[in-house]
Amino acid sequence: MADIVDSMLDLMRRLPPTRTEENVETLINICPDYADDLLGSVDQPLQLKTDNITGRDYLACDYNRDGDSYRSPWSNEYDPPLDDGTLPTAKLRKLEVAANEAFDTYREMCVL
Repeated sequence: MADIVDSMLDLMRRLPPTRTEENVETLINICPDYADDLLGSVDQPLQLKTDNITGRDYLACDYNRDGDSYRSPWSNEYDPPLDDGTLPTAKLRKLEVAANEAFDTYREMCVL
């Protein structure tokens, strides 16, 4: 297993960095069993996604990724939907909501 992942990472170092996202996707299609290892080892550009429920934008990154899905901090739902996606505990989710409200207030104050 380590040899395959090492080979994939070696290949990524030799491919053009401007096509990182496309190259990662291609390697995952070739070796889907190693997707988590590759995604955890290759820095990819941040993506902006829109929460389908609230219509608010959020960043898709390793911290809110489960497989090929990303959890929105606004609705706590995965896109694409996951039946068994990892969710924060009730206490952590409450803290996340409060932090997002605080950041919204700060951002609105800075615009004035």
